[in-house]
Amino acid sequence: MNDVDDLPVTGWLGMGALWKGDLEYEGRVRIDGTVVGTIRTHDLLDVGAAGRIEGEVHVAQALVGGVIEGTLHATERVTLLPTAVVKGRVLTPWLDIRLGAQLRAEVEVIRDAQQESSSDAS
Repeated sequence: MNDVDDLPVTGWLGMGALWKGDLEYEGRVRIDGTVVGTIRTHDLLDVGAAGRIEGEVHVAQALVGGVIEGTLHATERVTLLPTAVVKGRVLTPWLDIRLGAQLRAEVEVIRDAQQESSSDAS
């Protein structure tokens, strides 16, 4: 995947908006509203400081500045920004936690073979 800063935003859920259900996409989607359901992409999820996700997240990379409650599974990287709050479960080979971020989760640092077996079990 490209560097996070180089990937243009291809979709956006604005502040005050609510999405219930599944969301699948390509590229980079920015969430500043609320998603209740499952998110899947082979690319980047960008959760702004006002964003909130309740449910399952399966992505390549996650850049989190808001709240995620549930399971966050990233095949490449998770970055928790200073305003992030994550509760539940995190599975990723690379976890970057910035000063101020809150993590109240079961964390598994997984490698390729483990990712495949964890994905199959999901």
